[in-house]
Amino acid sequence: MRSFLTLLLVLAAAAAAAQTPQTPPRDTSAAGRKGTAVIRGQVVAADSGRPLQRAQVVAEGIGLGADGRRTGSTASDGTFVFKDLPAARYRVRVTRSGYLPLEYGQRRPGEQGRPVQLEDGQTIEKIDFALPRMSGITGRVTDENGEPIEGVSVYAMRSLFYEGRRRLVPVSGSSVRTDDEGEYRIPRLAPGTYQVMASTKETWTVVDKSGRETVFGYMPTYYPGVPGPGEARRVQVGLGEYVRGIDVQLVPGRAATVSGIALDSRGRPFARVGLSEEVRGVGFASFRGGPDAPVAADGSFTIRNVPPGEYTLQASRMGAEADGAPEAALMTVFVDGTDLENLMLAGSSGGAVTGRIVSESGSLPRPSGIFITIGETYRNQPPPLLLSLSNRSGPVVQDDGSFRVSAVFGRARIQVTLPDGWMVRSIQHDGRDITNATLELKSGEQLSGVEIFVTDRITEIAGAVVDDRGAAVGDATVLLFPVDADRWYENSRSVRATRPDQQGRWQLKAMPPGEYYAIALEYMEADAWHDPEFLESLRRHATRVTVGEGSSPAVALRLVTPKS
Repeated sequence: MRSFLTLLLVLAAAAAAAQTPQTPPRDTSAAGRKGTAVIRGQVVAADSGRPLQRAQVVAEGIGLGADGRRTGSTASDGTFVFKDLPAARYRVRVTRSGYLPLEYGQRRPGEQGRPVQLEDGQTIEKIDFALPRMSGITGRVTDENGEPIEGVSVYAMRSLFYEGRRRLVPVSGSSVRTDDEGEYRIPRLAPGTYQVMASTKETWTVVDKSGRETVFGYMPTYYPGVPGPGEARRVQVGLGEYVRGIDVQLVPGRAATVSGIALDSRGRPFARVGLSEEVRGVGFASFRGGPDAPVAADGSFTIRNVPPGEYTLQASRMGAEADGAPEAALMTVFVDGTDLENLMLAGSSGGAVTGRIVSESGSLPRPSGIFITIGETYRNQPPPLLLSLSNRSGPVVQDDGSFRVSAVFGRARIQVTLPDGWMVRSIQHDGRDITNATLELKSGEQLSGVEIFVTDRITEIAGAVVDDRGAAVGDATVLLFPVDADRWYENSRSVRATRPDQQGRWQLKAMPPGEYYAIALEYMEADAWHDPEFLESLRRHATRVTVGEGSSPAVALRLVTPKS
């Protein structure tokens, strides 16, 4: 009887949260709205329990000014305090040199944090952190003769679903260079399984007995000394552990010639083509220029002595040289020692999308708070060439709600960010719903008459995670994903995760109305829900729920442990 009563109380609280907004609209003033609530806590070292001074603490929530955050640092006893906070849900996180950053409620790195629900006049104590020391990998990079090589880029990589496919992706902070002894040190790693890859663009020339010259470079090489990840050894890194002796012997490979035709959308040759090295990872991206060559009058080009590796082949026509709209051409190429011939690099000025923001109430969000991006999905910065084109178009949304987005390339989706208290209901074109559609516009093509319907009647679904006795469970992650698998794509606004607050309640706002699966798991790595295969594995364990206009009934979810 007691467990059933507990369940009713939890659901009643969640229903109240769903019916009554728990957070005020964002205050756009620099200072924000002064409140009466307080958060206190302490930061210590996880291995020794020693208080950590100078740790940087950030509280993020609605009502804290234009940037939505309050910052502070810990005292000599490791304590911190945030005063005069408005009632809201907050996320609190801590960083300190030598330790892994943590968000409150994280039980292990890579997990989402838990929100802190704060009411007017409330003081919440013991928002405490035990920071684990950073892990790392060290080793040495040598050539095929065992001699050290300076300036080699070394990455710690993980297998992730990233930008549309599963791949090895460098993690944040893992890009380092070898010193003059060929030694490297990759710090700031979370515990996990990694593959180590080393890459350099150094080349040298070999002359055979007949006098023929051949240029060589090094293949991107994986630990311990293989050219592909399939044969590489994995490196298991524990919490606070430095794994040493991860030595990589580079694999030599012949430099290659890259040649073809490079024409703009009107059939005119570009002036030059070039190769750039683009490395995107979790939390960082780096872009480096490479060899280039002029383009002949017939559009042909030849770039010689290209070291092995993955490149972006690109050309552009901008500024005074552009007769008409600026153009760009990009193509991914893999150089492995074999000459690449007859490549066709075609330019485009990109497409354009025009339309209007429409509100059922007639009032619109402030234009400066509306951000519309139309392009391929990138977790980080898109290629600099495309970014330079998109930044030429000026403000996107005008005061009357009309908008124009230029330089739309590739397989693009429309993504809209609105101020707090607003959400997108649908995106329509000629009576067709294109909210989740992929657009492919030709050079110079314009898609006009797009209507983005927005509303200030935002949806909200809330509930609690309960155990078999009906008692609330706080240590869990709740995931909502649509029944329609066509909406399972990266950065889909229909796939969201959250963690319960200190009372075991969870809530998600501004979810598009529709049918969803809801599931509560004890642990879920952040961003795992980008992977459609992961979502498919959860479908049969999940509960179907309906998100309606406005607030939805409270939902009780039992903790699930999927069996493989």
